[in-house]
Amino acid sequence: MKRVLVAGLITLALLTGCESSTRTSFYNDPDILYKKATTLNDADAQFALGCKYFWADDPNYKQDYVEARKWYEEAAKQGNVPALNNLGIIYAQGKGVKPDYKKAIKYFEQAAQSNFPNSQRYLGYIYWQGLGGIPKDIDKAKMWFEKGANQGDGKSIAGLATIYILNDKNYPAGLKLLKDALKDNNPEVQTLMGALYYNGTAVPKNINEARKYFDLACKNGFQKGCELLIDIK
Repeated sequence: MKRVLVAGLITLALLTGCESSTRTSFYNDPDILYKKATTLNDADAQFALGCKYFWADDPNYKQDYVEARKWYEEAAKQGNVPALNNLGIIYAQGKGVKPDYKKAIKYFEQAAQSNFPNSQRYLGYIYWQGLGGIPKDIDKAKMWFEKGANQGDGKSIAGLATIYILNDKNYPAGLKLLKDALKDNNPEVQTLMGALYYNGTAVPKNINEARKYFDLACKNGFQKGCELLIDIK
């Protein structure tokens, strides 16, 4: 197996899809959901309806990013934080719109100010990589990853640790962060540790340790951990 690209693992871990809706009692009844979203102007229902159109994981709805955006916007007007986050994703990933990282940042920042770790993580990644013409800013990236990490968000922890290791070459700080986070059995952190051991980055190369961490991540449902475990055997 070739070297595992650590930064690539972080990309995979951070850029997940739309924040799904909480499965409320009305979620699976399209008539009640629509009534709550329209007549009752219920922000949670509007957010849930947006997710229905975004994911199209329900036979009652066809995938329609424009319709998803409309309902997220309605929910966001009422301060629904997950809806703000999902609008950021729509503009960052160009779902039904031209990619627009300035708009994405605007929505992510609004959600992040409410301590929503997903948005803090996205902001960290945008500034770390300099996506969409946004200037790279490692200090801002660290700040946002730290905010997510302080809430126990494993993907933010992995992002912050990767900056310490790859950008700052501060191996002790990065490894301490990861080892502390391993206590929470987070699969993204386990996969990152496996990659470090496989590559011999920041730690001595150790295939058995790499295999152990990939196996743990796989057992915790992280597909990339499973793929790397198969590759390493």
